[in-house]
Amino acid sequence: MKSNENEENQTSVEITLASHHDFTSDVDEVAWDFYLKYYGESLYKEGKRFLFSNKVESIEVNGDVSFNIDSTVFNKKTKLYESTLMYAEVSEELKSSLMVMRYSPMNISILPMTGGLNNTKKSLGNDRFDTFAYFINQYYEGFKTPIINAGSQNMCIENRLELQDFLDCYNTIGEFFADIYGIDETFVSELIESGKSPIKNIEDYCNYIKLAHKYWCYRLNHEKMTNLLDDQKIIQYKSHLNTILKEIEILENSINKK
Repeated sequence: MKSNENEENQTSVEITLASHHDFTSDVDEVAWDFYLKYYGESLYKEGKRFLFSNKVESIEVNGDVSFNIDSTVFNKKTKLYESTLMYAEVSEELKSSLMVMRYSPMNISILPMTGGLNNTKKSLGNDRFDTFAYFINQYYEGFKTPIINAGSQNMCIENRLELQDFLDCYNTIGEFFADIYGIDETFVSELIESGKSPIKNIEDYCNYIKLAHKYWCYRLNHEKMTNLLDDQKIIQYKSHLNTILKEIEILENSINKK
C-alpha cells in the first residue's frame, strides 16, 4: 500500500515547482519533487525507496539523465564523445546552455534500479541515450541478453528477473518509452536509428547534440511538462534551446570551412 508520505510529497511538489530554483542533479530533492509530480500516482515512496508502478508490476527506481552531455570537458580527453570537440572552437554560450539543459526537467527521468537498468544504460553505448533505445528495442524484438545480463556484476539473479518481469509488462519499446519518457513512437524510432551508428568525429557528435535538442524541445512543448513549469522557466529554457541550435550551426559551419 502506498504510504501517506506520498501525499505529503505531492503537496511539497506543487510548492517546489512553482518556486524559482535551478535543477542541478537527477537524484536530489528538487529532482524527486519533480518526478513525483510528473509521474503522479505511478511513482510513490516507501520508507527511503522510490517505486514505480506500471499497473502490473512495481519496481525500485532511481533518477537518470537521458542525454548525458557534459560540456565542462569539451576541451579534455576525459570522456569518449565529448573529446571529439577537444580541438574545436566551442562557444561559451553553447557550453553554458548545454550545462543548464543537462539536469533540466526535459532531460531527467527515472529508470529501474532493481536489476540495474540505470547502470545498463551507462555500460551499453557509454551512456548514449539513442544507443540505449536501440538495445531496449532489441529486447522487445527477442534479444534480451544485453539488457538482462549487463549492469552491475554485484547483483543477484532475482533482481535481474524482477527487472525482466517489469519490462515484460510492456509489449514494445514504444509503450515503455511513452511511460518513462513521455515520447511517441516516431521519435523513439529516430532514437533507435541514431543509436545504430557510432560517434567517431565532430560531425557525428554535433548530430547527437541536435538529437538531444530535438528531444528537449519535444519534452518542453508537451502539455504534461508545460503544466509543471511556470512561464518564466519555460521562457528561460526556450532561450537556452535557441542558443544551442544557433551555436551548433555556427560550430558546424566553422568545421566545414576548414
